[in-house]
Amino acid sequence: MELADRVAVVTGAASGIGRALAHRFAEEGAKGVVVADLDGEGAERLAAEIGAQAISVRADVGVETDNIALIDAAEARFGAV
Repeated sequence: MELADRVAVVTGAASGIGRALAHRFAEEGAKGVVVADLDGEGAERLAAEIGAQAISVRADVGVETDNIALIDAAEARFGAV
C-alpha cells in the first residue's frame, strides 16, 4: 500500500489491531496518522509514541458529531483529507 503523502485515519487505535495498524501506517511513511478511539488517553499515548506525524482524537464513530469532529481535526492538522 502506498502511503506517502496520505493521511490514515485509524479508529479503535488505542489497542489491538488498530494500534498495530497505526504504527504500521506511520512506519510506511504516511503523511499523517489520526489515532481515534473512545479511550482518549490511550489514543493520546499512541499518538505521542508515533510522533509528530500523528494526532489523537477521542471519538465514538457511532456518533455523527464525533465523526464530524474527527474529520475536522484531521483537516485542521493535515489539510483536506
